[in-house]
Amino acid sequence: MTDKGNKPPLAKSPARIFLILFVLLLAAALRSQENRERTVGVLIHTEAAYDGYALFAPMFDDDVYLMNNDGQVIHTWTIEETSSVMEAHLLENGNLIVVAAPRDEIDISLIPAPQPLPLNGSIREYTWDSEFVWEVQFINAETHQHHAIDIMPNGNILAILWDHHSLDEALAVGLDPALVDIEFKDHPFLLPDRIIEIDRSTGEFVWQWDSWDHLVQARDPDLPNYGAVAEHPQRIDINYHGWFLREGPPPQGNNPQGIGDWMHSNSIHYHPELDQIVLSVRHFDEFWIIDRGAPDGLLYRWGNPYTYQQGDPTADRRLFGQHDVQWIEAGLPGEGNILLFNNQHNPGADDEYSSVMELKLPLRGGGSYDWEQEAEVVWSYAADGFYSRFGSSVQRLPNGNTLIAETAHGRLIEVSPDGETVWEFVNPITRKGLIRQGDPPNPEDVSFGDQNFLFSVHKYPADYPAFARRDMTPGDRLID
Repeated sequence: MTDKGNKPPLAKSPARIFLILFVLLLAAALRSQENRERTVGVLIHTEAAYDGYALFAPMFDDDVYLMNNDGQVIHTWTIEETSSVMEAHLLENGNLIVVAAPRDEIDISLIPAPQPLPLNGSIREYTWDSEFVWEVQFINAETHQHHAIDIMPNGNILAILWDHHSLDEALAVGLDPALVDIEFKDHPFLLPDRIIEIDRSTGEFVWQWDSWDHLVQARDPDLPNYGAVAEHPQRIDINYHGWFLREGPPPQGNNPQGIGDWMHSNSIHYHPELDQIVLSVRHFDEFWIIDRGAPDGLLYRWGNPYTYQQGDPTADRRLFGQHDVQWIEAGLPGEGNILLFNNQHNPGADDEYSSVMELKLPLRGGGSYDWEQEAEVVWSYAADGFYSRFGSSVQRLPNGNTLIAETAHGRLIEVSPDGETVWEFVNPITRKGLIRQGDPPNPEDVSFGDQNFLFSVHKYPADYPAFARRDMTPGDRLID
């Protein structure tokens, strides 16, 4: 007879032993996960970070996110019928304007050059609730909208277009035939840039500036644009193709427009008080300032005097494939200065790196510039491992910090005036899904399926008018 009072302890049963082992293993797994190095999401958040909301669009996603400093999503817009969103702008009424791939199916064979990744060509507006408002599309055999836009104070939009010009057209305005076999064998066209101003209420062009109208060349005296290039820095030398003639790998890597993409302007910004536009011209390694009120030639240019034969291509070049050139807005620290992301210092070297530069330009009274006086670098930022060969954006914040998007690694940092990183976020979103916490972001993937690129990011203050009477309750983090 069994003595129930002396029953063997339950802990010695196989089921009990299995349960204890399972709990111990689960606890160990959880501790291991907690101890894994964080690689995505918010990595740094200090009290010195500016109190605001970051608006960002993962380049290969169809959602746009508004996020607080803790990485919690405040609001999401879904952009229908697109394969990518390049950048987003939040209006004071809460509507969103995006640069995206077109809604309509496009016959790629009509486009004069292989397309970049992602495909642009569509500018759209959505309400706070993701309701479609309007769209303008520029993508056909003659023209193609690309890269950034800027919203003017009157609500109009400044955009950059590639315009297709045949090789015969280029030769007719002074292109050196000696360049044809070197550079244009497989790309018998040029895609110079044109700036347009779009009335949002009508979709019509109300102003434009075409680089094709402001060329100079020194080889054919019978053409009307003939002149010594060094004596006409306000003009654009049709025979400057220095970017493509440098030694080393192709400059665009993942962007196969090739030689036809002559200028590759990648950002545009408007100064309302000066009524001027600054254009970042990547393949010239310089920015151009244009007088919108009297759009003749270039009002000012800086970064690479070799483009107009007034400097050495190595010793005198200050910009290296730069992005997001802009004036710091009125009322912010450094107002009126130029802020930019300088992508490729020491290109091709083992210690290649990026930097952010703030410049004080030699501005005269009346809005002209002293070409004889050098622009002054008044602030800069660089750090070990800080590098993006392409893309990237900058923004001066009201507290004096600078928000920087490092496109190639999907990384956002906010740095103080003394260069301290006070906030850091790494985008976990890719075309294939979320990067797992602890995994290295942005692995090499030629299909771009795992890339977490962020082309441009903007931070809005907590009291921005778009947020008034909105539900700003923080939601979940994109990743914990």
